[in-house]
Amino acid sequence: MDNSELSSPLLYSPASSGDADDRYDSLGKTSKQHTSSRSLTSSLLTDGSTLATSGSSSGGDPERGEGRSSGIDAPAMEHKMSGFMLAVLIFFTMSGGPIGVEPSIRAAGNLYAIIGFAVMPFLWALPEVLITTELGLLYPCASGGVRWCEEAFGPKAGLLVGYLGWISGVANNATLPVLFLQYVLNQFYPHLYDEINSLLRYGILVGITLLLTIVNYRGVEIVGKVLLFVLVISMAPFLIMVIMGIPQVNTDRWLQTPNGETETFNDDMLDLSQSGWFPWQYAAGIALRPFINNLYWCMNGFDQGGHYSNSVTKDVFKRGMFGAFFLTCSSYLVPVLIATGASTLTQSEWTAGAFATAATEIGGKWLGNWIVAGAGMSLMALFFGEMSADSLQLMGMAELGQVPSIFATKSQYNTPTVSA
Repeated sequence: MDNSELSSPLLYSPASSGDADDRYDSLGKTSKQHTSSRSLTSSLLTDGSTLATSGSSSGGDPERGEGRSSGIDAPAMEHKMSGFMLAVLIFFTMSGGPIGVEPSIRAAGNLYAIIGFAVMPFLWALPEVLITTELGLLYPCASGGVRWCEEAFGPKAGLLVGYLGWISGVANNATLPVLFLQYVLNQFYPHLYDEINSLLRYGILVGITLLLTIVNYRGVEIVGKVLLFVLVISMAPFLIMVIMGIPQVNTDRWLQTPNGETETFNDDMLDLSQSGWFPWQYAAGIALRPFINNLYWCMNGFDQGGHYSNSVTKDVFKRGMFGAFFLTCSSYLVPVLIATGASTLTQSEWTAGAFATAATEIGGKWLGNWIVAGAGMSLMALFFGEMSADSLQLMGMAELGQVPSIFATKSQYNTPTVSA
């Protein structure tokens, strides 16, 4: 056996004739192989040309991951999404815009926050994008990381990862309609916030959830179009703030370091005046725990894109993943640069709503109000993205045989029904 045949499929590019993408089809497995829990190592040691031949003989379009023999890598759903639309869908699944980065500036000051949002994409986000893209192309499946974990560590580990990931996603998604209703009441009907009947509040929340679920039921194409609209509405005020703020930037403000006065973070109930188990609460004036936690929270979640790996072609999947990376990282760094450089906000003033305050100072009250309205719409966009990913994951787990097959049921729009 040639040494090249022992190489990892993540690194090995075949020197023989044929498209380099053939390597993604060389790991196609039969139902019998999967049932016997054949290890990843042994599959890599199998002759590559034989596997490629058996994979292609089953028919289907290899560009869409079709022709798989047992549904282990679930057949691609017939979605017609562009790379940009997929990027927007992933963007709203794991980010949604710059609202939420305020704790980093509050914890570390302007300079270190800017450095953090410039460096963290390459330390964490880009590797996550590369891993997700590579594994999504190798194992296109709606279950995403569940399929990858099962391949590496076995079905029990895959089930555990799937269960914990799904519970986390559903619990997080359940808070978004509540936050949206609170936002609407606080901004437009503050007199009703404490007076509204609890039963009526519950009914409104159920109605919002059902309405958004119906939109998801119609397919990711519809969701993608809705999210494109929300992207324009929610990100336009930040773009205007950037354009209007560039002439007002004072670069000396970018160099402001922590003043060491911030002790309490209401966002996460962290009181830095109290000693705890973490030995380095401060370093160079930076409140390390909330700073690192917020950077990680902002940059983590690109693995959610794996749930769409069998819904689009390989080229679209690649463009979508890297497009989401660009959208997410630029939507953090650029507004932070302008808001810190063109406004007079101090470190302690970077709390929830600080971007609206900065936008008001830069462009006027109308711009600040627009950012507040955009933040409310982003909550609903996050609901769309998270529900789409969670329902696809559960459907993919059913196709892998990890949960009852009823969760694999699809609608006339080829979308998950029971899973949603």
